[in-house]
Amino acid sequence: MHFQHDHACGGSLKRGRQERSPEARFGSRVLTEAAFLLFIFCVTRAVAPGQAPDFDSRAAKILSLEDARFDAQKRKDNVALDLMLDSAIVWVDPDGALLTKSECLSGNHLASAGILEIAPESMSVQLSGDTAVVVGIYRERGVRSGRPYRRRCRFMDTWVFKNGKWLCVAAASTSSVS
Repeated sequence: MHFQHDHACGGSLKRGRQERSPEARFGSRVLTEAAFLLFIFCVTRAVAPGQAPDFDSRAAKILSLEDARFDAQKRKDNVALDLMLDSAIVWVDPDGALLTKSECLSGNHLASAGILEIAPESMSVQLSGDTAVVVGIYRERGVRSGRPYRRRCRFMDTWVFKNGKWLCVAAASTSSVS
């Protein structure tokens, strides 16, 4: 193999070989850059153990927890609710009452609460670090004091990623929205 000294390039050494066309050099450079960018993309998208997953999977997890919370309320499943709610949760019901976790769970369990149907109509998630805020609208139908009722409420729930799991730390609902 023959090496030559190229003074025009600041004294670098070049291998003696046939020059490639500009198109071939461009195509090779593009492939090299594309491979490098793909490598960087794959490395930066990898999630290290113990880290919270990316935005899409965290948002999907929060939305599934919200669906499960509404379902647990409907079924009066306090075991499921207890696992989702932080011990120091601040809960404001649509009537404006401020409830502790135990009050929320005991009120949900009462037959007089009479929720026959409760389901989210729309939800959106905003994430910031290990905190997620869900804003949405839900419909509720039930019986209270022997009288049927229907309402459509706006809600805002705050979730925090604590000790390896998402917990609802605050929940508030407005009275009926049109």
